[in-house]
Amino acid sequence: MSDKKIFQYLFELYEFRFVLQQLVRQQLILRYRRTVFGYFWTLFNPLLMMSVTAIVFSTIFKMDLKTYAVFLFAGMIPFSFFSASVVQSGQSLISNEGLIKKIYVPKLIFPLGVSVALLIDSVLAAAALFVIILVIGGNLSAALFFIPVGYFLLFMFSFGIAMMMTIGTVYFRDLQHVVGILMQALLFLTPVLYKPEALQGKVAWIIALNPLTPFIELFRAPIYLGVFPEAQIVLKAALLSIISLAVGLWFFRKYEHRVAFRL
Repeated sequence: MSDKKIFQYLFELYEFRFVLQQLVRQQLILRYRRTVFGYFWTLFNPLLMMSVTAIVFSTIFKMDLKTYAVFLFAGMIPFSFFSASVVQSGQSLISNEGLIKKIYVPKLIFPLGVSVALLIDSVLAAAALFVIILVIGGNLSAALFFIPVGYFLLFMFSFGIAMMMTIGTVYFRDLQHVVGILMQALLFLTPVLYKPEALQGKVAWIIALNPLTPFIELFRAPIYLGVFPEAQIVLKAALLSIISLAVGLWFFRKYEHRVAFRL
């Protein structure tokens, strides 16, 4: 794709920014409509899941519960966003089939709307969880100012994968079910529940090659350790983000014109 075409494509997205805003708003409102606690479920769901996981795995790894809870929360925040973004964005075109067939809207807006809504969800949940982290013994340091950078890089990386999943799901409907299973497996192959050095021998290379590992460290270093991530980790995450976004955008642009015939 030439620079001119990229500019035109991005400008077209900008022209439909109000549609994007409405999609994000719809995602946030409909998710908790007619529930008693409403948006507080953004906090309740991850808190309950992480609390149970922390109790179980702190016992398995023989770690202090408070220390392990902070360790786990710091890893689950980025992983949960990545997983939700890829899974839910992948279904965005199918979910909006009726609208796509009726009027012209840049198709990229649909996965982008889902990803932005999930980002807002994640930031609010992370803010609430961080208050709990402080209460149970988390670190309060200047390194926390790096978190927005971590979110920016994580969003780029996740959205690149999400764009490919969005197209892939249109062509292969079973993919939406397969991805959910793969994400469960990926949780155990990513250093979220354990430290990277915990796995040794034949499976250690999986952690080393796992592209999510540096993104976990972007959050764990400032939240759990109270330090800025190492420059090498940041550069690796930035490179992966750029590659993911570029490949995802290329793949989406290549096949988006055929989507209407596959829905």
